This record gives sequence, C-alpha cells and structure tokens, in this order.
Amino acid sequence: MRSNFSPTFTSFVTTSLIFSASTVAHCVPTGLISDASTASDDVKRVQLFVRETPLTVNGKTIMMGSVVQADGTQGYSPNQADGMHVDVTNQLNVPTSIHWHGLSLPNSMDGVAFVTQEPIAPGKTFSYDFPLKETGTYWMHSHYALQEQYLVSAPMIVWSDAERAKADKQFVITLTDFSFTTPEAILQGLRNAPAMDMKTGSKPMPGMQEMPGMQAMPTANQPQVIAQQWDEANSRFVRAMVNAPIANTDVKYDALLANRRTVDDPDVMKVNPGDTVLLRIIAASCETDFFIDTGSLDAELLAVDGQPIQPLRGNFFQLAIAQRIDLRVTIPSAISSTTSSGAVFPITMQGEGTTLTCGVVLTTGSTSDSAAKSALPKTASMTTAALDNTQEMRLRATAPLVTKKIDRTLPAVLTGTMDGYQWFINGIKYPTRDVLTVKLGERVEMVLTNKTPMGHPMHLHDGVFQVIEIDGKSISGAQRDTIEVPPHSIIKIAFDADNPGIWPFHCHIPYHADSGMCTMLKYEGVETPHWHPEEVPSEKSGL
Repeated sequence: MRSNFSPTFTSFVTTSLIFSASTVAHCVPTGLISDASTASDDVKRVQLFVRETPLTVNGKTIMMGSVVQADGTQGYSPNQADGMHVDVTNQLNVPTSIHWHGLSLPNSMDGVAFVTQEPIAPGKTFSYDFPLKETGTYWMHSHYALQEQYLVSAPMIVWSDAERAKADKQFVITLTDFSFTTPEAILQGLRNAPAMDMKTGSKPMPGMQEMPGMQAMPTANQPQVIAQQWDEANSRFVRAMVNAPIANTDVKYDALLANRRTVDDPDVMKVNPGDTVLLRIIAASCETDFFIDTGSLDAELLAVDGQPIQPLRGNFFQLAIAQRIDLRVTIPSAISSTTSSGAVFPITMQGEGTTLTCGVVLTTGSTSDSAAKSALPKTASMTTAALDNTQEMRLRATAPLVTKKIDRTLPAVLTGTMDGYQWFINGIKYPTRDVLTVKLGERVEMVLTNKTPMGHPMHLHDGVFQVIEIDGKSISGAQRDTIEVPPHSIIKIAFDADNPGIWPFHCHIPYHADSGMCTMLKYEGVETPHWHPEEVPSEKSGL
C-alpha cells in the first residue's frame, strides 16, 4: 500500500501564493449581473468578499482564503423569508466563483465557473439573487480550481422560526483540513507517485481500479482501529475498537481545523446546566472524512445535509466530506464539576485514517478557557477504519419522496487508476461533453457503483435526492445533496427532474474532481451558454 503523500514543505508563511491583500473598490461590471431583474431597490443586499485573511496553524501565521462580510464575519446566514440577495466581490488576484452547496436554486445562480457562469475576475462582483426553498445547515465554497484547499469556504445557516426553536443554544462548527504544502504541489505529487505492482498481493492503493484477483487483507493481519457500531440493545451509535483495514487516504495533512482553530487552541462555547445545545457541523474539508465523538453527552441526530430525519441517538457519528450533520445534546442539570468552577464537555472530531483531531469544548460556569482547552484530546490513540454504511443504513427521511415509477435509470460507475492519478465516472474523465441526460418531469434513479478501495463523497448540484437502496437493500433513506459511497459499495439515489439546467455531479474530493471524477447532469433541450468544458480551470490557472 502506498503511504500518504507528504510533499516537501513549500513555505507561504510570508508570501501569499494566490491572493492579493489589496482592497478593491466595489463595482458590478456589465455582463456579470445574473437575473438582476429579481432584485429590487428595497431589497437589503449583503456584501461578501473573497479575500485572504491570516490563519495561525502550529505556531505559524499564514494568509489563506476566506469568504467574509465587511466586518470579517465568516459567510452569511440569511432568513429564509428574505431570500438570497448577495453581491460577491473577488479580492483575490485570480478568478473565482462561489457555489451555494445544497440549495435548490435557478441554474444561473449555481456558482460554477465555466458551467453556469463566467468566473468572477479579480476586482469584480457577481450578484446572486434567488428565493430560499430550504432551511437548515448549508455552506458556500469556491468552485474554481483548487481554491477549496486554500479554505475559500464558509458556513451558511438558512434560518426560520422552526430552526431557531430547535435548542436553547446553537453553534456552527466548520471542519477543514490544512497542509503547509500548496494544493498544486500536493496534486502534482499524487500524479507523480509510482503505481504499485499489482502482483505483490499487498493491499490495493487508493483509487486503483479493481482488477481480477485482488483480495482484501486477511483478517488476521488487520490492525485494531476505531470504527462506528450500532448498539442494537440500546438503539444508539457508539465508538468501538475493531480489527479492520485502516482507511485509504491520499494526503497527509499538517492539521485539522474546527472553525479555523487547531486542537491546541479550540473554540470554547459557553453553555448552562440543563441547556439543549444544537451543534451544526459542516465538513468543509477536501480529503478528510470525520468521526464525531460527543463523549459523555448523549446526542440526537436530527438532520443531515440540512434535511430532517427521524431522530437517532448515540455519541459517535460519521461525517463525510461536504456533508453536514445536526446533533442536539443536553447539558446535565446536575453537574459534578470537573474543575473548581464548572464542567467541560469536549466534542472531538477525528480524521478518517489518521490520528489527527480537532474539536470544540462546551463549558459551564466560569470555567477558564485554559482549563476547557486542556480537556480536548490533542491526538487520537489509534487510527480509524473507513467510513461505511453503518449510519447511512439507519437514516430515514421525515418527508420521503412520493412513491412513483422510475422513468430513467442512470449509471455512475466510479473507477480510477494511480497511473497518473486519474479518476473516472462511467469510464470517462472530465473535461468532456459526454453528459448524463434527463428530461423535465422524470423520476430519475442513479446507481452509484464504487469499484475502488476508497470512499467517494458524490455531490449532485441542485438540491436534494433520496437514498433508496444500499448494497441491494431497499430503504426510505435520508434526503441529501452529498452521499458517501464506501469502497466497493453500490448506492441508489432518486430525485425528480424538476429544475432545468446543467448541473455538475462529481466527487467532492477536489483532487479527484480535478483529475476527472466529474460529469454533468443536463436536461434535454436546455441552452448552456456558460458551459465551456475546454476552459475548465486546472490547478495551474493563475496559481
């Protein structure tokens, strides 16, 4: 098995590689206002800026990307009734675009450069205007080259009275992975890594195409790792140590971040005894899935990807790249103090296939920040297994799709090769003009078949789909916008084709999507004036 790739350190502590720190005057150039007729003079507009901001990791301060309001607030959380009326100004020195991940919206507002819009040039502004159909936990991120790995992303909670009433206190936790090595160098290293000899009998490398004769490692040789299990007797998800293969991962990171903070300096969140607390957790990472450990606090899993589910309980949960999870915990009314002045409740996030952790700490009373921060484990004692279908099999939508016949079935076979680090959907590598075609009004089923020994978080733009089958078992599963397809698993999803346009469908690992694991879902007869696959930005586009 190939070891995790960790390229030679390339410093950008004092020099920004892709961003410009200069302030750019607000302007809206001709041709970059889309659907401007939907906005009116009495609409309150919000200004968002894609810019560089300082970030301190492991004692080093560097400049990284961000999506912020004028006062530095990360992202934007609108009221559903107000709709989305946002002007995004690009203060980088390279183009960008912002995708509103998981929202149902007009195709022209999807924010995908060279697909639904032209990229936003440096110093220019793009206006996004659309109604908000959903509420809950979402996020925004660049859809240009490898800018997600530069942390050009931010949370977005769509509020309603019902969302606000879910708990006494609510906190947003955005998870990212960080490397001091540039994304371009990481990807180049992956492409230059030597392919493994298929005849050695060792464990297949991440992404390698399944070949005849390949077998999993014998059980006797499998290490002890951390995994999620379902406790049938108590109907809850729990942490367990099992003998299983270590998860395949492509990139070795220097740190994991929760709200842009490392494990040695976590967010400390003040709560009161008896409070209900809703944790809205967003996996804005690029290569890292997470296991979430709520420790001594029993948690209710209320929603995934912003969509409500029938509640499930536990203290150990799975969260794949680009997904979101809403967990509600209750702070005990009677607390045995763990410090002289209050109690601390660490919420730990461990990266799949690594011992790296990040997290936040809930505290009561007048507990000092230093005492609270010391309660969070700085590293895990052992690594983890891969994410699997343990959790997904038990999720049930509260408002499933209305039953109707399938009008069209689309295959999505996921394969790859480490020879040049290439990834495919149905044997085809993007950019291409081959597409998945649907017709307005159809009920569509997609069959996602993962023929690789690595999981793929597959994201379909334009709102949600429902998980209807996992490895041959029919379920009325969760509604989602991103589904993790574990190694060698087959998952069926269904949706109604009710929003004409051209919508990306891709693995949400940027290094996989940039290397080919992407296609388009295109409605018959729609015009695609901004779709230029031959101009798709590569990792070398001005970076």
